[in-house]
Amino acid sequence: MSEPLHCYRHPKRETRVTCATCGRPICTDCMVQTEVGIKCPEDARLPRRARAGVMKPSQLAKSLLAGVVVLLVGLAVVNFMAGIHFASLFLSFIAGSLAGTFVNRAGGRNGGTAALLIAGGAVLLAYLPYLIPPLLAGNPPLFLILSAAIATISAAAASNR
Repeated sequence: MSEPLHCYRHPKRETRVTCATCGRPICTDCMVQTEVGIKCPEDARLPRRARAGVMKPSQLAKSLLAGVVVLLVGLAVVNFMAGIHFASLFLSFIAGSLAGTFVNRAGGRNGGTAALLIAGGAVLLAYLPYLIPPLLAGNPPLFLILSAAIATISAAAASNR
């Protein structure tokens, strides 16, 4: 059983309830029941479209951490895909979409420019070690360049849903 949390507005009150949007712990006095779950008073006041693209510092930090994970996992995935040419185009779309969705969910599903840049940037950075040497040697790897473009665009699109 996990340790009880404490309400962010009433630090002496224990709770097991968190806001469906921002994840902050809230007590029964603070929680607001909405159509999409229990929320803190701040998030319950705003319609979803007003919050889209606006990240709290904790959500931005989680998105950045997710971007680092995407970069590290992406290095291994790109290494695997670098040798399979045509199939890498399809796999790049899937991997990019998964990476963008991961960053989006880590950031509280708010999307926006920050999530788009984090997801797209992490995916593109994962491709660079495999793209730069052949480009400098004058031998551009066309399938890899196309794979990088597909993965980056699909990651950016998935992170902004």
